[in-house]
Formats: sequence, C-alpha cells, structure tokens
Amino acid sequence: MKQITLLLTFFYSISGCFGLNPSRTYKQTPDKYNMQFTAYDVPTDDGATLKAWYFPSRTGTTTNLLLVCHNGEGNMGDYLRRADSFTGMGYNVMFFDYRGYGESSAFEIDNNMFIYPHFQDDVKAMIDFCRKQFVQTFDIYGWGIGAGLAFGIGYNRPEIKHIIADTPFLSMEDLDERFSSWDEPMEVPFAGYDKKHEPIYCLDIEPSTRNNTTKQIKLIIGSNDILFTVADMQSLAAKKKNVIDKDIYIVQNPDQGDNFRVDKDAYVAVIQKFLAQ
Repeated sequence: MKQITLLLTFFYSISGCFGLNPSRTYKQTPDKYNMQFTAYDVPTDDGATLKAWYFPSRTGTTTNLLLVCHNGEGNMGDYLRRADSFTGMGYNVMFFDYRGYGESSAFEIDNNMFIYPHFQDDVKAMIDFCRKQFVQTFDIYGWGIGAGLAFGIGYNRPEIKHIIADTPFLSMEDLDERFSSWDEPMEVPFAGYDKKHEPIYCLDIEPSTRNNTTKQIKLIIGSNDILFTVADMQSLAAKKKNVIDKDIYIVQNPDQGDNFRVDKDAYVAVIQKFLAQ
C-alpha cells in the first residue's frame, strides 16, 4: 500500500510540474529590491494587454536587449533574480506576463493545460513592442513553455538574433504522445497552435533574419529532466547544424528542478558567452 501511495504521489507531482499555474498577485516587485525598472502595458493584436517590466543594464548604456519568456509558473515577479543576473551581464532586459498572469489581461487558465495557443500572440506582441520601443534586433530567452515559445516564434522573426531555449518542447503532437501514457495526462492544444512556431517544424525552413545577421540558438537541458532528454535536444540540433550550437548545455540537475537555480553563476556565464558570439 505504501508503494502505491508513493507512486500516485509521484504522478501527481510530475503533473503539477507541467500544468500552468498562474498567479495574479505579485509576491514581490522590483521596488522591494530597489531595482531600476519601467512598467509598460503592451497591447496584443487580439485585444489583450500584457504587463511588462523593463530593466536597464547595470553596467552602463547599451543597445543589447534580452526578451524573457517565463515557464508559466507564478508570474514574472517570481523571477527577479534572473532579471538581476542578466542586467549584470550588460543587457537591458524585458520581462512580461502572459494573459491570465500577474496584471496582464484576464484569461481563464486550466491548470491541467500545458500551453495555450494564445501565448503565441503574446510573444509576438512583445517582439513587436521591443522593436518599436527600443531596438531593431535583439535576443530572446525562455525556459519551460517559454523556451518552446522563444524558439518557435523567435526562429521566424527577423528581429531575433540569438535564442536561448532551456528545455523547449518539440511539437504539440510529440507532447500529446508523451502525456498519453500518464494516468492523469496533461492537455495539449489540438487546434490553434501554428506548426511553424513548433520547434521541430520551424527548423524545416531557413530562419528569418534581418540586415545580413545570422540566427543562433543555444539549447539547455537538465540531466534528469522528467519530460525531455539530451537526445531530444540533439534531435533538434541535428536538423539545423548551422543554426543551433552543437554544444548543448547539460545542467547536472539530479533534483529535476529549475536549471537556473542549480548554479546561477555557471548558468549565466554560459548564456553570456553565447550571446557574445
């Protein structure tokens, strides 16, 4: 009986790792740590409004900009350490919340859903906003669902030069297959998610670039990730060897937690080196 209970607990816990878990309340804001920032309300093409925080570089004036897509857990207020780390490496940083999160527009979210196709529109709106408000070309980073969004959408946008994707999904079909064997399977959009924005499919065409720039992608994966493997990341890299960095950053993460938190300094150093290329 004890073994059955432990097994059930395990399945429920891993399901909770992947379901969307929004928070409408900011447990902490940049003011708490005296972080310099500017808040923006960013409209989407379908009428939603996204709350965004812009953090200027802490190392001096720069045009380098990093757009950050979080993993759908909590809201952007939970990830201020990342903002501090990236501004410390000489980047202006833009964080935002998807609809249904923080102070972005209301949107009903099922906690058993892995991702909503609407989040594609949110990322597109943020790319448009950053281009119009700040600079013509910039970089994008995401983890969890944010990695898949950053990868699939960033690949198709000429504004994006570098993509850092920490554990991106491959496709909706692949996710559906992986979840189908679970006792409590996660839900995956069966319609509305553009194939050209699914990482495994977007690589079938050449990346969209601007002004003779090149597109470069860095993949990150935890050594003991529950859902994806190093082989999954290698399968992505093999499809576009001239675009995806062959050196996949494998975080030794036996606890299967947030790769950033395992060794923050090492994690940031890998990203900084990649962005300097």
